[in-house]
Amino acid sequence: MERLYVAFKGRGNSSNKIVNCITGEKIFLTNSFDGLKRKIAGISKPYNSVYMFGLDKSLKGHIRIESIAIKDKKVLCSDLNLNEILQTLNNHGIYATIGSNPKNSLCNEAFWYMLQKFDHQVAFFHVPSIRYINEEFLEKIKSILSQ
Repeated sequence: MERLYVAFKGRGNSSNKIVNCITGEKIFLTNSFDGLKRKIAGISKPYNSVYMFGLDKSLKGHIRIESIAIKDKKVLCSDLNLNEILQTLNNHGIYATIGSNPKNSLCNEAFWYMLQKFDHQVAFFHVPSIRYINEEFLEKIKSILSQ
């Protein structure tokens, strides 16, 4: 089994730009609640982990790794070693934090369904907008997360 990389559709979406530069299997989610639910339900291949990326326009120059997702008052948590991922990112010059305050958003919804589908073996990375992502950042992400 291998890792699946997930981003949202849209050329101007930084999550899309990041996942497009990573080598490996990937899918791109639509920007609608029903569409992403259908797309996630339709994944039939087993993966040992899923790395998801979503845009957070409030971020500038760093990544937030989400630890939980909430839907209908049900909380799901990632079972991946997020502290290890955090340390690896920080050690390679990409400032990262761990978040635990999900918002009612497409990102939270997608993360929740993926956590449910892949037995909590999912990491969700909120990334800044394209204007805060340069080639050096992309190369670092590619090298760190493609391992």
